[in-house]
Amino acid sequence: MNSEFRIPHSALLITDEVHPLLKEGLEKDGCTVDYRPDINEEEVLEIISRYNGLLINSKVFVGKEILDRAAQLKFVCRIGSGLDTIDLDYAKKKNVIVFNSPEGNRDAVAEHALGLLLNLMNNITVANNQVKEKQWVREANRGNELSGKTIGLIGYGNTAQAFAKILKGFDVKILAYDKYFNNFENESNLETIFEQATILSIHLPLTVETKNMIDYGFFSSFKKPIWFINTSRGKILRTADLLLALNEGKIISAALDVLENEKLNSLTEDENKIFEPLISNNRILLTPHIAGWTHESKRKIAEVLLEKIRALR
Repeated sequence: MNSEFRIPHSALLITDEVHPLLKEGLEKDGCTVDYRPDINEEEVLEIISRYNGLLINSKVFVGKEILDRAAQLKFVCRIGSGLDTIDLDYAKKKNVIVFNSPEGNRDAVAEHALGLLLNLMNNITVANNQVKEKQWVREANRGNELSGKTIGLIGYGNTAQAFAKILKGFDVKILAYDKYFNNFENESNLETIFEQATILSIHLPLTVETKNMIDYGFFSSFKKPIWFINTSRGKILRTADLLLALNEGKIISAALDVLENEKLNSLTEDENKIFEPLISNNRILLTPHIAGWTHESKRKIAEVLLEKIRALR
């Protein structure tokens, strides 16, 4: 951190909703905080030159245009986990520190992933919808128990570790692969996961390397049909390939908390051709990017960010 930077008297801009304790804590420390959860990217561009710190979620992309105008900017922090809305290389070039708060919502994501998995394996949503239509279907909804299953985790950061911790109580075998992390509990390799896993959960950041990583070839590498969960980033998965693998029986069922394009009112014609079979297939469970979106995680994220900003001295 620049030796001239001090928390007191700093001007900070918060562009998304966050627990009030963060603003209150920063102001108590002597910061001037502009809380603008309704601001858009164009408006940020107009005023960013005033600020020493920028706190964002997902609607503002902090790239060259913003960073070039942010002459006084010392840090950007993500209210959450993903850093794909920040040009990390250019921020580094501009000597702007970037950090996030995955510690704040890791438990929430893990619990949501578990909920999705149990739902898939026991046909809960399908059965619920059938009963509401006065259909009493039992045998077709016979479920599967987690006990004894082998679960593959791709990526082993905060959320995957939290998920693994929860899964321990289910008497499962956990195989985790992370290209940039090693010597950890549950460590495995892709070949073993392909060979043994019947459940796959994705916990990767979106990068140039991971974009479209989960494709038809990836699914075809599994020796057995799998249940598939993605609570990370939509663009890591080729959704069309998921549908193809599902239709071919390579995937038993899938749960997606994230999509390639989450602005559903702006889907292109080609995107709609994928979205329609996605929503009409009762073996696919969808939630609107709410893994990690709990009342508790909202507070925890604020606490984590407050602590990390206070450490910038």
